[in-house]
Amino acid sequence: MEAKGRKATTRIRNWHEGMEEPGAFPLCGRGFLAQLRTSWSNDNSGRRFFDCKNHSSLVHHACRYFSWFDPPMTPCARVVMVGLLKRIKTNEVQRRKERL
Repeated sequence: MEAKGRKATTRIRNWHEGMEEPGAFPLCGRGFLAQLRTSWSNDNSGRRFFDCKNHSSLVHHACRYFSWFDPPMTPCARVVMVGLLKRIKTNEVQRRKERL
């Protein structure tokens, strides 16, 4: 098992154009490559982070590795992001009603 905090050199392919690509993925406390995910909470919408695939597992001794990849958003950017997400959700609900 690798030491905690060491970086692995595996890269993601087909990264979305215009988004910063991680140079390396960190290893969790158990030595596995962390996965890059996106937060959709109101405080951190669209902000990416690394966590272990077992981070929120109900399995005994779940790994709790977590690290932000993107810097925090400005308060203005957070307000805009939450507004856009609400608009998308409203449009999705309306489309479902129209289908019925």
